[in-house]
Formats: sequence, structure tokens, C-alpha cells
Amino acid sequence: MSTPRAEATGAGVIARLPRGLRVDRRCGEDPAGATRVRDAPASGRYQRMRGPAVVVYRIANGNHQQTGVVVEVSVEHYRAGRIRPHEATQPDRERLLEEFTEESGIERTPVTLAHSPDRALRSMTERITATEPDVDLTTGDGTRHTAWFRQDPDVARATELGLRAIDALYIADGHHRLAAAQRSAARHHRSPDHPAAFTLAALFPADEMRVFGYHRCLPVSRESAAAVLEKLGSLAVMERWEDPSAAIAEPGVAVVRYADEHHRLKLRPHDPDVHVRTSLDIVALDEELLPALGITPTSCGNGPPEHCRYSADGAVLLAAHPPSVEQIMAVSDAGLVMPPKSTWFAPKPASGLFLRDLTDLA
Repeated sequence: MSTPRAEATGAGVIARLPRGLRVDRRCGEDPAGATRVRDAPASGRYQRMRGPAVVVYRIANGNHQQTGVVVEVSVEHYRAGRIRPHEATQPDRERLLEEFTEESGIERTPVTLAHSPDRALRSMTERITATEPDVDLTTGDGTRHTAWFRQDPDVARATELGLRAIDALYIADGHHRLAAAQRSAARHHRSPDHPAAFTLAALFPADEMRVFGYHRCLPVSRESAAAVLEKLGSLAVMERWEDPSAAIAEPGVAVVRYADEHHRLKLRPHDPDVHVRTSLDIVALDEELLPALGITPTSCGNGPPEHCRYSADGAVLLAAHPPSVEQIMAVSDAGLVMPPKSTWFAPKPASGLFLRDLTDLA
């Protein structure tokens, strides 16, 4: 597992307006497989942007929406720690993604990055989103994707000034894709402006992003479930929730569910003097409570408990309160990472809506 260290820097992150971008205004089926992805630009579905453009991108699902910009970010700044992860990556998966991009010559999903809110960027996106979008579509999961394109020099200048004011970016989704881009850059890098020196990213202000936690499941039989629950109760204070509808994780309190029983598991009191990572509920679960049980947990989703892939009486489900975006950024700033499958940012950019055609840039 690997992760770059965060480094203090007085300079901003290098981000530029996307080049070689193609847009699917209909958002048909996302091309899968390196050959199909490589052939996608010639399919007639994608419109090629002529030259760099400001791309404002909004994702909305239910009563939530987030608005940002699609850009290219410097892979070197990921290596240097200005683009900061909160999860470690698996080298084998990095290699597979690198090989996929090498074979296809296409980046089809922007890495999702969070940044501290910037007044100038927000003002610019608000002005542009007050007009009719150039792309407006809804994917099968009910998520609405809208995008606006501007090639006006004044808008481009304002956007670039706003981007220069960003000191650090934080990976919300796409840890392995960015690590794969770094591997590719190390192989092909010839100049700071080479296509492989950048990768496609969607930047959103941190205060507009929504994060969920992943559940932990302990597969059990009916016979072993009672012993697991008893052991949990010996490790932390556990009380039964008589009203299952009230069983919602909150800071310091995890939900334990087995069959039709729901319990409140008190992890530990808040201590303002401990490091933010140590204070996270998912860390308390993964690194303190669950090892004491002697059972290897599995990650089993991030939605309501009924979405767990195990039946209600096939596993003890534990749902911890997710870390906040601010906590995630603090962990990243310290050069640390969380346990695997700690966070789930949603909604996500649509795969295949934007293509960065590296063959156009070579």
C-alpha cells in the first residue's frame, strides 16, 4: 500500500483548463473495455472542445447539489503532497488502471477533488450557472448532471486566478486513478507541459460535498451471533434501541444491527486533545474494537442497513458515524490515511461524460 506525504508549501496547486476534452451531450452507455474506450471519440457521440475551455460542472441528487469546475491537475503536485489522499492505494490496482489508460489513450472519469471554498471561483460559477446549461441529463440512478462551457478570455482568466489561490486539493474519489496517473507520468514525462504530466479532475468546494461511511459486517451464524454481541457488549457500552427507526449513528455512537435487533454502541467520549485521526469512529471500530473480536470484518455498503449484501440474520452489521469533510482534510494535511473503505463521497461524476483524449495532445 502506498501514499504520498503531505508537504508544506507556499505555492498553489497547478491546475489548467482542460485540453483535448470531448463531451457526450447525450450520456449514453459508458464505454467499457480499453478497445471500446479507445474507439469512443470516433463513435459520433462525443463533441470535441476546440481549445481550452472553462467547464463548470454541477451534480445533483435529491436535495443535494455541488458545483465545481473540470480541469487538468499537475500529477507532480500529487507526488509532492499538494494533492492529498486520505486512503492508501494498492499497487496492483494502480498498475491495472495505468495499463488501461495506456492501451485506450483515454481518461474517462475525472478524479474528484475537494478544496477550501474560494470566493472568486464560487462567484464565477454562480454567474455561469444562472444561464442555460450546455449539457443537462439524468443518469439511471437519478443523478442530474449539468455542464456549462465557456471559452471567453475574461472568464478563463478569472477561473485561472481562482485556481491559483488554492493551496491544496484533497482526493475525495479516485485515489487509484491519480496514483496510476503518477505512474504513467513517471514513464512518459518529458516536460512540465506534456499530456502525461496532467490528469483530468473535477474540483468542488469542500462545503458543498457530501460524505457517507461504509458499514462493517461480521458474518455469523444464528448460533454464533449471540456470542459476538455479548463480546461487543463487554468491550464497550451497548444498549438496545427499542425503536429501530431511531437507530442512527452519531459521533461517538455506532449502530449495531442483527436480525431485527438494533443496539447503540458507545465507542468512547470525545477527547479534544487527541489527533483528529485517532478521534474518528471508524478508527475506533477498525483498529480497537474489531481486532479484539478476532473476526475479520468485511465492508458491506454505505446505504441503509437493508442494502447490506448479507441477510439481516447472516451478519452483525456495525455502522459508524462518517468523518466530516473537515476531518478528512485534517487527516490528509497530516500526511496520514484512514482505514480502507472509510468514506464514500456521493454523488459522483458520471463516467464517460467527459473524455480526455491523450492522443489529441501527444
